Amino acid sequence: MLCPSRELEGGQSEVPPSGAGRHRAGSPWTSRRTVPRPSRPSDGRLRVLVVTSSRQVWGAERSVLGIAPFLAELGIDLVLGSPIGGDLESAWLELGLARLPLELPRHAGIRADGDGRPPPKALAAELLATARTVRLIARAARSVDVVHSNSLSGHLDCALAGQLSRQPVVIELHDLVRPGLGRKLLSTASRLASSTVAISTAVAGMFNGNGGARVRVVPQAVDLQRFSPGPRDPTFRRMLTDDPAGLLVGIVGRIDPMKGVDVLVRAMALLEGPAAIARLVVVGSPGLDAGEYERWVKSEAGKLLGARARFVGPMAEVPEVLRSLDVLVNASPAEPFGLTVLEAQASGVPVIAARSGGIPDFVTDDDNGILFPPGDAEALARAMERLLGDVNLQQRLGRRGRETAEAEHGLTYRAETLAEIYRSAARRGAVPCAR
Repeated sequence: MLCPSRELEGGQSEVPPSGAGRHRAGSPWTSRRTVPRPSRPSDGRLRVLVVTSSRQVWGAERSVLGIAPFLAELGIDLVLGSPIGGDLESAWLELGLARLPLELPRHAGIRADGDGRPPPKALAAELLATARTVRLIARAARSVDVVHSNSLSGHLDCALAGQLSRQPVVIELHDLVRPGLGRKLLSTASRLASSTVAISTAVAGMFNGNGGARVRVVPQAVDLQRFSPGPRDPTFRRMLTDDPAGLLVGIVGRIDPMKGVDVLVRAMALLEGPAAIARLVVVGSPGLDAGEYERWVKSEAGKLLGARARFVGPMAEVPEVLRSLDVLVNASPAEPFGLTVLEAQASGVPVIAARSGGIPDFVTDDDNGILFPPGDAEALARAMERLLGDVNLQQRLGRRGRETAEAEHGLTYRAETLAEIYRSAARRGAVPCAR
């Protein structure tokens, strides 16, 4: 589409806390395979085509991977429409779910010139890519009941494909996008879609007064059995730190500027008292560049923290990683939701997060976590000193975090809500173009 990809505030959803979706070699589902175009079932079940341009498992993809089995129990069969190859394909097929290979044209995105108008060449290229993508998705949409757009770069494409195929479209917003052309395009997509879902009030708030888009907030959810309190695995602890008996602070997710890893590094260097010997582990990999930011932040960590900092790359065993931490930190200045934070809470791990984006939807300061002003390394350091020095506070915040996850963020509730949205969209059909 006319892609707003470089206008993101909070990033391409919340990031894989760890390279989720990476699977062992030799798994029966890791080989590349082509799934025939799905046909509509005759047993009353609903087929939903989930369209994403990603080959990797970022936050938005982890979300749909987690909810798919629960939706199946409710009579909703998800069919993944995505490019061939990558961790997402492996993870999806390992669940035994249907997949429709969609080689979606690459969207380079457009950025407005100084006068507010996009360069003509960029605009022409995006229009051509949009036309090809819309035709591709529309052809696939005719064999399912509902189309679910699950990535930022495909929202307008899917909405237009719904108009072309006369099929209902549900758009799920996982991103914070700055005011401007990108947000206007999202508003257009929302008006053309049958339903629009946002993962947080902050994401839904992008549309306040912006074209009257109808947005329903459906928060992210967590697998409460997989992410649960439990004993630490000594093996993982040793992988994450050179001092398994000491204090360990972790940040899990994409290593990009918008995730604030450098803020946490600076805060670790400011620690005083008993917390000053705490270790830092960074779990994840770059998502939006070729690794320039990661190399820079590693260099800074080496200068400021020396052996106290460890970068371990992405890890698939997210629950074990989280349970190995004393504190989980999210330092993003504009987090659309913060799924890693919720997973840590469900695991009984105390959390510290920037008061930004969707985080305050489920983290209340000094109740089930600690919040600090975005970008304020000094405030983050003081928060870590307080938490690392108080075992009772750690236990209280960990217990309240688990209670929050159990009460408000189980996968069953999210699955039931999405199932109702899909069935409602299927009953109503495609949205008339003129409205």
